[in-house]
Amino acid sequence: QELQKTFQEIPVEKILIETDSPFFAPDPLRGKKNEPSFIVYTLKKLASLKNIDPKELDKVTTENFNKLFF
Repeated sequence: QELQKTFQEIPVEKILIETDSPFFAPDPLRGKKNEPSFIVYTLKKLASLKNIDPKELDKVTTENFNKLFF
């Protein structure tokens, strides 16, 4: 809960979403080996914590990635 509260305080312009945790798959796939296609579950959870549409969070985090790496 504390980590979720901390996340809620981070501006969306500072958020990236990644998939590098091979042994910690998101709900509802907990217990399985994580893979990049599961990122959609992480995105949906984070969007719900921010109370924004997942498509908007997807757009913003993609823009954040491009600003950082390109």
